[in-house]
Amino acid sequence: MLQAMVVVFGFMALGFFAQRREEQNRSLAKLCLYYLIPILIFQSFVHTGVSVQSLGMIVLHFFVTTLLVYVLLIQVVGRLLGWKHEELKWNALAATLANVGYFGLAVIRYAVGEHAVPYAVAVSLAFNLYMAFFGFAQIGGEREWSGKFRRVLQNPYLYAVIAGLLWKGLDLTMPDALDAFLNLAASATLPLTLLLTGAEMRKNRYGKEGLWDAAKVSIVKLVLPVVVAWPLAVWMTDDKVEQSVMILMFGMPTSLNLLLLAKDQERDTTSLAMIILLTTIASPFTLMLVMNHLP
Repeated sequence: MLQAMVVVFGFMALGFFAQRREEQNRSLAKLCLYYLIPILIFQSFVHTGVSVQSLGMIVLHFFVTTLLVYVLLIQVVGRLLGWKHEELKWNALAATLANVGYFGLAVIRYAVGEHAVPYAVAVSLAFNLYMAFFGFAQIGGEREWSGKFRRVLQNPYLYAVIAGLLWKGLDLTMPDALDAFLNLAASATLPLTLLLTGAEMRKNRYGKEGLWDAAKVSIVKLVLPVVVAWPLAVWMTDDKVEQSVMILMFGMPTSLNLLLLAKDQERDTTSLAMIILLTTIASPFTLMLVMNHLP
């Protein structure tokens, strides 16, 4: 976990001190969102060792928990905290989307063990499915379901998921040269998204009210998903390893992908960048508390 923290904050620091121009940040966001992350998704499906049955159960568990958390945020928590309209939408996404990739895998290795990594990879795949079908549908300004559906069809995650499932289902063999290229491209995703996060923090200015608003979202993000995921994990499976993975994964900090989506929509990223920073700083402490009480 310490190694993951050093990597995360190290690249954020580099991005913070290297930030110069807004157009460079937007180009970097588009590169990650439309090319590198889809490659990472495709490679994750190609190389996963999780059985279709296990993957299906984990995907179901993930979707049930995530959608329940989202409904609670929209209908209950958001209203109590006074979130409205665009603020409600983006804060709900910030409190739902989690960094289950690099950070999540490091935590699972530390807390549960190497044998739990396949379960964590399956959760990461479920997260990509959620982003492909639900995340992209929420980021635009369309109110009609037809408009949301068109936006889903325009997003690159969906086609990366479909391609990965087809490749896995047909049991095709990846040429070594192509596999090496795709692996290298996928490995560039994390450093570049972290650099962008640091750069976005450099250009933004934070007042006391903005910091407090980001802190409230961060607290909700680190508490509510775990509270919802815990009883569902115990109810949906008797496998202690799977239970532990599902509970811990919902306690991860806010996903960097959300910043890329906001940047692509030319939205102000001030609050989102701070939420990502705060949840990343605080999550080791909340995760340690969860680890001490795992089933």
